Amino acid sequence: MKKKFIAPSWDDIERLSYKIAEQIIDKGIEVDTVIAILRGGWIPARIIADLLGIERIGVLGIKFYKSIETRKEQPIIIYPLILDITNKNVLLVDDVADTGKSLSIAMEMTRLYGPRNIYTATLYVKPTTILTPDFYAEITDAWIIFPWEKAELAREYSNGKIDESLLIEVSKQTNISLEQIKRIASLVSRRSKQNSQLHQ
Repeated sequence: MKKKFIAPSWDDIERLSYKIAEQIIDKGIEVDTVIAILRGGWIPARIIADLLGIERIGVLGIKFYKSIETRKEQPIIIYPLILDITNKNVLLVDDVADTGKSLSIAMEMTRLYGPRNIYTATLYVKPTTILTPDFYAEITDAWIIFPWEKAELAREYSNGKIDESLLIEVSKQTNISLEQIKRIASLVSRRSKQNSQLHQ
């Protein structure tokens, strides 16, 4: 089965974040703290917090993905929550509810800190998710390449984890040209070599 890809632009990210903020405002939900699920949730969380006038922003880092094709089985907490959220109305924000595992783990972790309420929001929801967020902007079954993930795609190409035929398909279906991916891959490769030399 042919993979589907979408590559939202920075303008799309703003538009989708506005939709979520509108939903929260329309429902009259009180939120006084926003927690971004790193790394994908950081930018939408910052936009949504700004739109809602919320200054209390925290982060929680959970890692599942190894590459486009594979996932790790167990979550790894790479950045624990350090913000005091006792008795707060918390909005957890991520870029996508793919399997829903990150969102589910983030909710479990957040509950340990004693908030009054926990709400969830993602820009996109996949039909396969085990947890549908309280607020979301769009549903898609496509593989999403966010503006902040283009180097990740190029890195996987450079490391041989994905082949050029997949890049060609990405280029056909999105606004990301093959030349752009290869240019980013060149930068990634140069940086990797620099890092190797620095650590010798």
